[in-house]
Amino acid sequence: MKTILLILTGGTIGSEKKKNIINVSQKNYLQSFLKKTSKEIIFKIIHPINILSENAIPDDWNSIVKSIEENWNNDYSGIIITHGTDTLSFTSSALSQYFYNFNKPVILVSSDKPIKEKNATGKKNLEAAINFILKTKLPGTYISYKNPKENFVSFYLGSRVKQINSYDNALNARYSGIFCNFKKNKFQFIKTKNPSILSIKKNGNSYKLNNKFRFSKKILIINPYPGLNYDVYNFNKIKPKAVLHTLYHSETASTRIDTKENFSLEKFIKKNRYKKIPFYITPISEKNKNIYASLKSLLKLNVKCLYGISFETAYAKLTLAYKSFKNKKNRNNFLRKNNFFEKIYF
Repeated sequence: MKTILLILTGGTIGSEKKKNIINVSQKNYLQSFLKKTSKEIIFKIIHPINILSENAIPDDWNSIVKSIEENWNNDYSGIIITHGTDTLSFTSSALSQYFYNFNKPVILVSSDKPIKEKNATGKKNLEAAINFILKTKLPGTYISYKNPKENFVSFYLGSRVKQINSYDNALNARYSGIFCNFKKNKFQFIKTKNPSILSIKKNGNSYKLNNKFRFSKKILIINPYPGLNYDVYNFNKIKPKAVLHTLYHSETASTRIDTKENFSLEKFIKKNRYKKIPFYITPISEKNKNIYASLKSLLKLNVKCLYGISFETAYAKLTLAYKSFKNKKNRNNFLRKNNFFEKIYF
């Protein structure tokens, strides 16, 4: 008899609709669906949090991993985590860091509608996730997701996904796109820019859970836009552990200084240097030989670059690093080293 640890966290998949308002439910509507899936599977169900995912904070990730540590049994076949779509990419990136050396599948499952509604995609996503655990047995963190207008479920590497598109509800990933499709009860693996099945099995070689890893809620994200006045950030009131500043697609940010307002990231960093707050930038590639003058100005300030990973994974790394590593050297080593599922295969 196979056993799967099922973690319920709320989200649309754990919600119900009343008078056109969708909110999390106290009832477990998945229970009846799970009984129909297979009589040969035992589901150990735990419910560490029950929130809509837009309300998620890093402390909720800590609650999830703590519940896993308390309930995991090495005889289990894998873990399924039900989750809302709004912050799905953030949680999957965070858990990809936590499970970097875990040798069982961990799959996040969401739904476009509450699960008890007739055409909710969560049913197919959950069914596909169960099959992935039982049939492929591949370690790593994944997302099981049926995109709109598709008649099959796709799987994505959890450390590479982007936020779901606002208007068409499509999920996609940086660098590699889809890892595999589940169609007509079979898995079709997409080789382009993805690690091979054999290499995944070799890298997921430990049962060890990272029970000393936790996530910090004291990382500040700044996203650039035309007209961003950096003076709105007052570090005299709240001092973050670190700042993660994203870049425009050409790996740039404003360094303009010919105005009265402070539109310059360069000036902002210099102004706050005495506070000794680490500044990180992402996404950025190590391969670019030609860079813009604005980026060169930032690099001269010794800002720290998080190379070759998504913004969500960069944020996950920082939240983990600044909570789990007291030693600065160990923290920097962790941030420099990409885990196996973050590596890009061309």
